[in-house]
Amino acid sequence: MKKNQKYTQEEMYLAIELWKESGMPQRKYCAQNDLSFSTFKYWQKKYQKELSRHQAKAPSRSFIPVHVPKTITTPLTETAPVIITITYPNGITVDCPVTIKEELLRNLIRI
Repeated sequence: MKKNQKYTQEEMYLAIELWKESGMPQRKYCAQNDLSFSTFKYWQKKYQKELSRHQAKAPSRSFIPVHVPKTITTPLTETAPVIITITYPNGITVDCPVTIKEELLRNLIRI
């Protein structure tokens, strides 16, 4: 990317995401990628506004449907316990044994 060049929204949003993954300070990232720091900051504000708006519209409970089979065909061993991990939208995770009762699992998912 070059300074004094016009960028599409997709290009700038990609640059912001790549910066986040890099772990670099913004000024260093911009210098290494030949980006204007002030332009980068402008696009970052737009990106944050859009991200906030998108998150506000998202339902507060967004789970992926799961199917729990009635019988487990994977052999359980003492060295490798099998667990089900439930991750809630707020980042909290709950690990349950694969032998959990279906009704209890349903209640955990509904919370």
